[in-house]
Amino acid sequence: MVATLLKPPLDELRLPAGDALAFFDAASGAAVTSGLVCRLVLRGDGRVLGRSLTTPSGVHHWPDLSERWRSPAPASPVLADVVVRDEMGRSQPLVLPWPLPVEPTGQVIGATLLPGVRLLRVRLLSAPGRAAPPGMASIHGLLRWQASGQVAAWALVRYVGGDGHVVDGASDAEGRLSLHLPRPRPDKRGSPPEPAAQLRVFADPALAAASRELGAPDVLAFAAQPEVRALADASVPPAEITTYQPPAFVTGEPLILATLGLLPSQRELRLAPI
Repeated sequence: MVATLLKPPLDELRLPAGDALAFFDAASGAAVTSGLVCRLVLRGDGRVLGRSLTTPSGVHHWPDLSERWRSPAPASPVLADVVVRDEMGRSQPLVLPWPLPVEPTGQVIGATLLPGVRLLRVRLLSAPGRAAPPGMASIHGLLRWQASGQVAAWALVRYVGGDGHVVDGASDAEGRLSLHLPRPRPDKRGSPPEPAAQLRVFADPALAAASRELGAPDVLAFAAQPEVRALADASVPPAEITTYQPPAFVTGEPLILATLGLLPSQRELRLAPI
């Protein structure tokens, strides 16, 4: 994938040399200009090397870092991480390796190259329990591994609507999921219905353990998780396992993802390796 060259906001042109970050809400597509804290943390001992400053347009950068840390060569070994948290509770936390990724990957969706500055654009996924942005519908769920009963932390959940529109979400450390998407359009009278929506889940139990120290997943490891199967019915024999297909939305209600065949108190989406 190649870097995306986009016209930057005017204040980005006055950034000092070094890498910088801009964030966008995956649900609405809007720039996130406030409420985020980005700390550069040394690997190994957890020492905070610096906290980012924010421009009026929401670009995060580290002008007070020494040259060694502020402008590392992209091929330099990764010795630190950027830990991103949303103090307003809208978005899931995440971790970016420092030096920042060379190419867009996963939630890193593009880059702008300016003289002495490399600006990466990062997409933020919704935190569990977040209220739906105006005009949007919500999907919620609790993800758990069928074999062990453990919660499926930091799973990537991809909802593909019948119209082909793709929306990504992530479970948190407790397996809780919320994602938001445009409200489905009702079928027009006389027109064939849209294809059924599909749900794809990517998860790795090892990511939960690797994320405990910083309390958030590394974006590269998060994007590289293997695809797993969401189970339609937990009560059927393994040889008859069928893949989960999300039900249709009911107007005015959130969609709850849940596997059949569980106790009423276990309204969960169960996962199994493929």
